[in-house]
Amino acid sequence: MSRTKKKIIFAVVILAVFIQLPTLGNTSELLQPVLSISPREINLGTIASGEASSGLFTLRNMGSGVLEWSTSGSDGWLSAQKAGISNVTEKKVDYLRVEVRLLATEEAGKYGEAGALHFVEMNLESETGRLVCRQRLSEGKHKEAIRISSTGGFRTIFVSFTLSSAAETALIDLNPVRLDMGSILPGESVSKRIMLTNKGRKMLNWSVAVQKPTRGEIPADFKNERYLSFHNEDVAGGGNYLVPSHLGEMMEITGKWTENEGYPSGEDGENTIRLRFSGTGIILCLATYPDIRNLNVFLNGRLVSKRNWNSALKEKKGELPIAEGLDDGSHVLTITTKDSRLVFEGVKILGNSVTRAPAGRTIIVPTSGATLTQTNYLRVTFNSRGLAPGLYGDNIIFTANDTEATVEVFVEVMPESAAKEIDVFRYSRGDDYLYTSQTQKDTLKFSRNNYTKDGIAFRLFAPGAPGTTPFYRWYHDRKRDHFYHHERSGGGKNLQGYEFEGSIGNIATSKLTNTRELYRWYNPSTDRYFYTTDSRAANIRKKGYSFDGIAGYVK
Repeated sequence: MSRTKKKIIFAVVILAVFIQLPTLGNTSELLQPVLSISPREINLGTIASGEASSGLFTLRNMGSGVLEWSTSGSDGWLSAQKAGISNVTEKKVDYLRVEVRLLATEEAGKYGEAGALHFVEMNLESETGRLVCRQRLSEGKHKEAIRISSTGGFRTIFVSFTLSSAAETALIDLNPVRLDMGSILPGESVSKRIMLTNKGRKMLNWSVAVQKPTRGEIPADFKNERYLSFHNEDVAGGGNYLVPSHLGEMMEITGKWTENEGYPSGEDGENTIRLRFSGTGIILCLATYPDIRNLNVFLNGRLVSKRNWNSALKEKKGELPIAEGLDDGSHVLTITTKDSRLVFEGVKILGNSVTRAPAGRTIIVPTSGATLTQTNYLRVTFNSRGLAPGLYGDNIIFTANDTEATVEVFVEVMPESAAKEIDVFRYSRGDDYLYTSQTQKDTLKFSRNNYTKDGIAFRLFAPGAPGTTPFYRWYHDRKRDHFYHHERSGGGKNLQGYEFEGSIGNIATSKLTNTRELYRWYNPSTDRYFYTTDSRAANIRKKGYSFDGIAGYVK
């Protein structure tokens, strides 16, 4: 190689190095600290009077550079310190120790009267400092959120615990405390389960009975509020939350919702629940409320004030009054959370007259017991025999070691007309299948578009039938294709270009008595669906369709 060529190559290499130098400098500047905390939640168990329990959180810098972090403790807790605790670290690992202590009676006395509540102390310790906070809390389960601010992002950790005072050596815990029995037809029965546990350390002796009406009480004036539960049995333990079928017409969710024992709980990011209801007011019911500051509520598009939310939730055991005295009509409640793990149980809708159920309609089994560490399951059965359609309720009273606890029961008895079956006919035009109960609008469509009547395909339930949800229909005019699903969102189907045509009747999403499967078949080459109660479907198989699951249960 000539000297001239070598000089040229050397010059090119030197030039490339100088071009890369600024880039390398910028790369180091772009690398930032990233905060990771594990675990995200610690359960400290049961804490008795004068005792404490603690846990350790590990803070890691998953990025580079110096990580600065700080915390002021849990929202609503008071501290004599003007500032929280903080730390600056270049190393990869740091620690935060959290201790919760239930103050003994003599020690709590110096902080004043707590009434029915108890003084609780929370200590947060790091390598460089300590923060002591205090709060008055009731006995039972609690879940507190601690927000960590850092140059590597914001994080929220959770500490859960159960308080048990020395005076109450046995502590009853009931789940749920509000029981939505759903809707049933006259003459039918429905059963739900209550879980009873002892959160104390001594033997819990308990008994249970239905509350007796007071003298002169008018049964029709029992309550002016109806409870609707967000619980979905079908997704409990599955990870992701879905709206239960009986709330499909009034409730929508957006964002990432996980299930907590079947109830919706928000994940990281923004999550929304939108609920349409009719009444004069509404109360939001929460199972846990550690980071209530990350909750916003809108009523008919207007932001609801957060004043006194913390005190209201703790005094009313998870019930948050949102509005009362509204015009008796349709309203929209919008719940938004951000980076929050609040667990929503349901709502109480005001302006709904609930009649006290006649004696003997609500049965609880067993009626008494004793428990130390085991869990007792009680079955509550409601019998609607002889009852007129309407809303009914009861109070179940638990007596345990000279204390009382109440579980509210709500049930709706539907009219006989809800049991009516609807004949659904199938019409076809090429590979477009139209399922209809023959409304006037559809009759015009038949005559104008040369549909062929194939006969009765299956039978659906009337609107409002217990255990069912609307079966919706969409139509794509350009593709000449109909689509059906029990979810208003289409269940994952791309509905671009489809026009929503409403419900053709109600379908069951789980097997009911005397129902059969409605099978869904799919043709990938035409992107079309076919629905039939015939599991073999030999004719449709020949056209390129393959089995795609069960659309629901029909008559």
